[in-house]
Amino acid sequence: MSIFTDAELEFLTGTRTARLATLSRLGAPQVKAVGFLVDAEAGTVDVPGLDNPSTQKWRNVQRDGRVALLVDDGGRPGSRWPRSLEIRGRAEALPDVHPATAFPGVRPGVIRIHPRRIIVFGVEDDGPGTRDVG
Repeated sequence: MSIFTDAELEFLTGTRTARLATLSRLGAPQVKAVGFLVDAEAGTVDVPGLDNPSTQKWRNVQRDGRVALLVDDGGRPGSRWPRSLEIRGRAEALPDVHPATAFPGVRPGVIRIHPRRIIVFGVEDDGPGTRDVG
């Protein structure tokens, strides 16, 4: 059973761009636009990159694994409200992982997020909403 509802998975797989927040060595947030892949069965989110191991976000995750990933859009057709799904959790830097389904040009090195809290707005009317998952 996935930690994500069917509606959340549909929302997450409908886009491949999100914003990843990590913590700098001084404790300040650093936010970057990233691509991502959801593993519904494992309940994890992978952030591949063109050269992740050389980036600041990679070094931030190695030092402090607390992260937040935000996926949002302009909302459902006819709605004036945006939709968003924020995943807060712990991340690990996996230098040898290379997802087969990642976008072209991706090199080995994945930031894998293990969700602890999911914060949802506008994705589904009768879903579980904000919740702790880990």
